[in-house]
Amino acid sequence: MPDTLIEEPIRPTVTDDLAVPEGDPAPAPGAAPADARPAPPGEGAPAAPPRPRRPPIAACLLAAIALLALVAGAALGGYFFLWRYEPTARRHIPGDANIVVRLEAAELALFGPVRRHFLPLLDEAASDASRASRKARIEAATGLDFPSDLREIVIASTDAASWVALAGGRIPKGRFVAGMEKIARDEGWTGWRREGELLVVGSPHPRAVIGQADDGTLVLGTDVEIVNAALPASDEWQRLDLPEQGPVTFALASPAWSGAAGAVSTVLPRAAALFRRIDHASGALTLGAEPALAMRLAPASGEAAAALASDAQALLGSLKLTLALVPDVAGAKSAIEGAQAAAQGDRVEIQTKWPYDGLDRACADLAQRVASATGAPPAAP
Repeated sequence: MPDTLIEEPIRPTVTDDLAVPEGDPAPAPGAAPADARPAPPGEGAPAAPPRPRRPPIAACLLAAIALLALVAGAALGGYFFLWRYEPTARRHIPGDANIVVRLEAAELALFGPVRRHFLPLLDEAASDASRASRKARIEAATGLDFPSDLREIVIASTDAASWVALAGGRIPKGRFVAGMEKIARDEGWTGWRREGELLVVGSPHPRAVIGQADDGTLVLGTDVEIVNAALPASDEWQRLDLPEQGPVTFALASPAWSGAAGAVSTVLPRAAALFRRIDHASGALTLGAEPALAMRLAPASGEAAAALASDAQALLGSLKLTLALVPDVAGAKSAIEGAQAAAQGDRVEIQTKWPYDGLDRACADLAQRVASATGAPPAAP
């Protein structure tokens, strides 16, 4: 009937490889499909090009995985070849050392007082043309870009009289002593002389001795003997039970406690008696907004941890009256007053919070000393 409505089937709007019905011949190239509507009059524009095929999902996944692998490989490569550092300084602790302190350079650089008081020294040096020139000459002669190449510093002593500082990081091997000798000669520094593989500062008695180990570790000591003792690598740090992680870690062996007992025996006999009951100790100072100190004491042979902890806590309490008569040094007075000792297995643990402002004052004082010491000798033009 003329007025009958005939509904056409809805045609798909996207045709991705529509299958040709079985039995129907494929349209000839350039021919319009059988069901195509004729173009309206006046619209003879050519047909739009066919839509490009979408890449398969599997190919997209493989490309994404390849990209992630490339990024991860680049990151790992940068870590292992540019940033990763295998600690070497602690391997050069002298065999008879009994006091050891290790500083993690990267973590120290993030601590507020260090940034506030020491970084301006670098900025000041950079603004001084002569100092900047000297820094560039030292870097060219030694290959060391201080402080960015520095990773750790270990300070050790054998008798609280001879000291050695060990610096590890991305340090070129075999260049530092010769490089610093050249700088000293070129700039006319007095009292610098070469003795074999060492560079000695001071005459006639050395004020400092500089050496470099085979693995690149820098060795700066108070005398030739302790520097020579530190140059060979060893596992001495394991005997001392020196913690491997932390911005500031330390270890004190039995001779250190005996030496401390002898030093305070006349003024603090109770403390001297307690020190003689300690075999060795190790600990760490954590930094941040609320610095904290944790130390583990190993009792001497025949001593019980519980008894030692009780006596240590009693001593800490009695020290409050003594500390009231002496000036505070770097916040140590408040730290000792708040310390708590307790037995944990066969060890005694002492924990306390260290005042942030005390460490800030200590950094300010040390930075001022460094600034005064680095003012001489004058740099050559």
